[in-house]
Formats: sequence, structure tokens, C-alpha cells
Amino acid sequence: MDAPLVSANGIWYAYFTENSYPGDNLAHQLELNAPGTYGNTTLFSDADGGVAMTHRSLVSVDVHAKCKHEVAIERALIVQLDKGASGGLLERGEANFVAGTGNSAYQGILEAGHLVRAAVSAPGDKVEITSGYISVIAQPV
Repeated sequence: MDAPLVSANGIWYAYFTENSYPGDNLAHQLELNAPGTYGNTTLFSDADGGVAMTHRSLVSVDVHAKCKHEVAIERALIVQLDKGASGGLLERGEANFVAGTGNSAYQGILEAGHLVRAAVSAPGDKVEITSGYISVIAQPV
């Protein structure tokens, strides 16, 4: 795909909806609200539960969330990439919540059509997300 008309960085972001996810040891995509963009908005397009890249880009993904942490089990916050036929569904930047706060990150090159999402996982008790956000900074390459 051709490079975007404006070869400048862009940022996409969204906030997490307060919600509860089962502790079944599977990754569950976080529900998003109030997505927005700044800068070069042509780098992003809407995708179910996240954002799709429209051009090959160097990306920096940051995920931050808070959860109710009543039972002492490991809860993980994950950057989830969906590379479709070229690589499938990948979990990157998995990090455990510590005292109810989780931070996860990913840096790499994504192609047009690749999706970025945030997910949580826990082996037992549920994960109750109370707040947080995901941001994707992209620079076309």
C-alpha cells in the first residue's frame, strides 16, 4: 500500500468501559469507549474492539488499567495483535496487575490491516476493570 499523503505521526486512543471479565485463563478483549485520534488520522481505521492500521507503521502501544484486586491471583493485562492471514492472533507485552494497577506495552512494525486491541486474563477469580486506556502512536515507514 502507498504511504499516506501526510507522512507525520498519528495517535489513536480509547478508554476502557468499567466491566467484569471471567477468570477462565483465556484472553478477553476489553470494551472500549470514547476513541479518538490526533495528528495523522489517516493511519487508523475503526476495528471491532480496537484499531486497524491503514499503512505500514512503526507503532508504540501503551495500555494502562486499574482493576478491583480482592483475591490474590495473577491477573494479566495484554496487548493483543491480530495480523490476520500473515500471523494470526498474537499476545504481546503481557504484564501482571500489581496492587490493582496494570501496565503493558508493545513496540514494532505493523502492516496495513493489522489490528491492535487490549485484553485481560486470569486463571481463577474474575477481572473487574474500573478504568484505563489504550494508546497507539504510529509513524508510517
